[in-house]
Amino acid sequence: MNSLFINKTYSQEQLKGLLESILFVTGKPIETEKLCTWFNCSKDVLDTLIAELNSMYLDRSAGFTILSVANGYQLMTNPLYKDELREIFGSKEENKLSQTSMEILAIIAYKQPVAKEDIDKIRGVNSSRSLNTLLGHKLIDIVGTDSLLDNILYGTSKKFLEVFRLKSLNDLPSPESLELSELSDILNSVDDEFDKNEEELFEE
Repeated sequence: MNSLFINKTYSQEQLKGLLESILFVTGKPIETEKLCTWFNCSKDVLDTLIAELNSMYLDRSAGFTILSVANGYQLMTNPLYKDELREIFGSKEENKLSQTSMEILAIIAYKQPVAKEDIDKIRGVNSSRSLNTLLGHKLIDIVGTDSLLDNILYGTSKKFLEVFRLKSLNDLPSPESLELSELSDILNSVDDEFDKNEEELFEE
């Protein structure tokens, strides 16, 4: 898509309003490169616009904030009001991933690309059901096959980054010296910190 600036001129305030509108209507992360193309600007200029918007939100305790997610940006509800929103709209606890699925997701996140056989060895039980669940929710992808044993290899998806509000996998803490139970706790803590929309986890 071409720049939005053909035969048009915008003030700084209009640029911020336009950016806010685009992020609001989209409802999902928009890649930084795409935003820079639309606004015909550098990443530094885009980051300045977003910083000014977030500063405005902070000053007036607004209901929104803009987060850097999956190599892009997303307009999100302010975590300051998460308890009130949950009280009004409820919490879909029945839709949350099981502890087993979270553990397997954590293993994949830190050890990808990884085969089911290796996951089974780490956990000591069959992981087929949870892998199918994670595939169904599009949190993991099949990323290839093992060149020696021809086993299917799994890795996390772009949606994984979006759901857990991660800019990239580098935002996960170092896995060194972590125990298996701690891996899933980390993902749960990332999830809680950004108060993800639970329904988004289960979109088709």
